[in-house]
Amino acid sequence: MKLKANIASLEAYSPGKTAYGAEKLSSNENPLGPSPKARQAIEAVLGQIHRYPDGASTELRRRLAALWNTVPENLIIGSGSDEVFSLIAAAWLASGENAVSAKQTFSQYRYAVTLFGGTMREANLKEGKYNPEKMAALTDSQTRIVFICNPNNPTGTYLNANELAAFIDLLPKDIIIVIDEAYADFADAPDFPNSKQLLRQYDNIVITRTFSKLYGIAGLRVGYGIGSAEICQGAERASMPFNVNVPAQAAACAALDDAEHRQATLELVRREKDFLYREFTRRGYFFYPTQANFICFNAGKPASELWEFIARRGISIRDLNSFGLPDMVRYTIGRREHNERLLAILDELKHHV
Repeated sequence: MKLKANIASLEAYSPGKTAYGAEKLSSNENPLGPSPKARQAIEAVLGQIHRYPDGASTELRRRLAALWNTVPENLIIGSGSDEVFSLIAAAWLASGENAVSAKQTFSQYRYAVTLFGGTMREANLKEGKYNPEKMAALTDSQTRIVFICNPNNPTGTYLNANELAAFIDLLPKDIIIVIDEAYADFADAPDFPNSKQLLRQYDNIVITRTFSKLYGIAGLRVGYGIGSAEICQGAERASMPFNVNVPAQAAACAALDDAEHRQATLELVRREKDFLYREFTRRGYFFYPTQANFICFNAGKPASELWEFIARRGISIRDLNSFGLPDMVRYTIGRREHNERLLAILDELKHHV
């Protein structure tokens, strides 16, 4: 037996280490938990789990189409946005072709491209942000997809509306541009790109979103993409049957209806982000201003050492070595008691020999 070379070269996704019994603030999950309406919806469908789910996710697709002022054919529904990336690569990237992204960004783009025999070309970030000029220079006649994470995971930085439009205009029109907006719900910068406007302006982009962050149902795995019918329907041809399960579809629909839970989450994240900005600044820590629900910072120690010290004291954060940022860690913005506990641990670190 011989394992295919592209599969042998794959690195399994590393979700980060979680210390046993520690408060998990490493994966950017909702600090308030799932929507109460989502919980109720799950309970209501438990008697149906002996049946296969709606393979087309019809009701969820209808609701998302209404939310985005589009038609159901312009959507890709996946088991998390990770699957959406894989479906796009499966449909639109042939073995030997390539895709382009940043080096210090979400690793699932590289995974999806490699899985289907493609090559990922990566440009380093510039001052913590995507570098459009360097990325555009990596494209050639064999480039099929460009992946942009906006806001970027793990730095929380972003390309503003003008920067993103200029980047898209640099790229050939036959390249599919995937804009991963997993954290866009948290963005509050006035110049953050308007996704609906981008979709009206360009027919070669796909915006991806997830129910794992603001909507609080990461454990159920629901994500989606919005783009042209040509791109989306092509991608869905590669989908496995029944890819989004019964509780996941029900919970996602219910979470869309729970504006109160979303607003409470946004208010908490914005309030606690400001608190951490002040406290990190007072302590002299370097951090990237963030448009997401996490903060990427340096507390004067290598990431692996900092992770170990904090984990032993009951909080799991994300060591960013796997992202190519060995001096940085990522912390999910939590409730005040979590954030004060982190700060107390960091203060202890200053006196630790």
